[in-house]
Amino acid sequence: MSLKLPEGAEDFFAALEDYTPTIPDVLTEHFLAKSGCADADIHVIRLVSLAAQKFIADVAEEAHWHCLQRQQAANKQKLEHGYDARDKRKLLTTEDLACAMKEYGVNIQKPVYFADSVPRKTVNNAGGTQ
Repeated sequence: MSLKLPEGAEDFFAALEDYTPTIPDVLTEHFLAKSGCADADIHVIRLVSLAAQKFIADVAEEAHWHCLQRQQAANKQKLEHGYDARDKRKLLTTEDLACAMKEYGVNIQKPVYFADSVPRKTVNNAGGTQ
């Protein structure tokens, strides 16, 4: 039984031989082997790398869109969230990334606590702690 490839597929696979993906072949090959696909063809490795690169680019674009939406919020909302309303720099937050990933079925939540949020003991002038 021979497999008939769609029109243009052979040209696409030939182009993959000369293509150098952003994600290195060694890294993709490692994760393919780790997931049970050992000794994959270079075309498969590059195709997976290309798909991963597309996914990362789509998530980054979506997170950027959420960042822009947050920046266009009213000044009162910005002040409530601790942002300076006059600051026009783009700041990509974990919340932006979480919103973008949620659309792809990945749920990102902050941990219940952070090390920086633990109250620190202050030292008074007498050398004791408060």
